[in-house]
Amino acid sequence: MKRISDKRKKQLLAEKELKEKLLERSGGHCECCGELPDWRGLSVHHKIFRSQGGKSDLDNCELLCGKCHSARHGIREV
Repeated sequence: MKRISDKRKKQLLAEKELKEKLLERSGGHCECCGELPDWRGLSVHHKIFRSQGGKSDLDNCELLCGKCHSARHGIREV
């Protein structure tokens, strides 16, 4: 079994806590369209991408359904 570093444990805990807060804020609905998620569920979207210096916090993150998350990344679903 693979060991997880203390740093990674802290990251995973922080991600879990963030998602719980986002779920509480959204009420389990997509924060873009307001609908309940499809089979893909809800995913955390960073408004300012982490690769561009965006933080993983409540101000920069939102929970989106699969369709809205794809749209935010410029992917049009048929």
